[in-house]
Amino acid sequence: MNIASAALAATVFSLALCGAAGAQPYPAQPLRLVVPVAAGGPTDILTRAVSPRFGEALGQQVIIENRPGAGGTIATELVAKAVPDGYTLLMADISIASNPSLYKSVTYNVRDSFAPVGIVAVAPLVLVVNPSSPARSVKELIQLARSQPGKLSYGAAPATPTHFGPEVLKEAQGLEITFVPYKGIAPALVDLIGGRLSFAMLGISGAKTFIDSGKLRVLAITGTRRAAALRDVPTFAEAGVPLPDMDSGAWWGIVAPAGVARDTIRKLNGALAKALSAADVRGRLTALNFEPVSNSPEEFGALIRKEALKWARVIQRAGIRID
Repeated sequence: MNIASAALAATVFSLALCGAAGAQPYPAQPLRLVVPVAAGGPTDILTRAVSPRFGEALGQQVIIENRPGAGGTIATELVAKAVPDGYTLLMADISIASNPSLYKSVTYNVRDSFAPVGIVAVAPLVLVVNPSSPARSVKELIQLARSQPGKLSYGAAPATPTHFGPEVLKEAQGLEITFVPYKGIAPALVDLIGGRLSFAMLGISGAKTFIDSGKLRVLAITGTRRAAALRDVPTFAEAGVPLPDMDSGAWWGIVAPAGVARDTIRKLNGALAKALSAADVRGRLTALNFEPVSNSPEEFGALIRKEALKWARVIQRAGIRID
């Protein structure tokens, strides 16, 4: 065989290898799961609890990449612009639906920029007050707010569920309540326990220790049913103050860039459902006060679109703006 023939044969062989690699069943390499917040928060903790079993079900490693910043828009836009091959995913939270109404600079569209994979978990919020508060129910807190317009206050990090929840309550009941912004929920908790705030709406994980120790009094919980961790606490509807806009509480789910093949999305959804059905995963999430749930890509897409419309209304009514 002359040199030219050998070179041609080598080229053909290389192309054949590339074709064989490209024809490998998905997934043929590790996946990247982008988290829109820094390590240590609820979204990150949830992701790390689920990802090992998710990767096991897929037969590939799932590498977590934290990309915090701009309220989650940095990570969300990164995934929206990623190659739609199924190897870059986002652990989305409520910010994917609310940020288009908060940031003028957002370039993604919840309807067209993503291929939903499936929901992962939900978590309610609890309405808590300082034990010295005269309010022992949601209705009594509302009466107190009406008797002292503008005097009551709540604290939260801006543009988070803990900010949106009280705004929904204010709008639904026509209340004048002062919002005190904080960089995170921890300093707001300090001021609530110290009596410098009137109330707050928090995730169970952040509030339960203080509820159990008597440092906070819990009045109600969002969602359509009571939480296993706080069975004696009524929902807002049971307390006589329904808040339909808060029925979903906080939620998390996985999305891929738009354009990922339908078969790939189905495989991802099946692997996610398998991971969430594992007893160790369910036990871990329940212990962390997350409620593991599963749905189809279509159902999760419908939820994201519904949430985007809902938060657009809430944000516009409340006049919330980040940029």
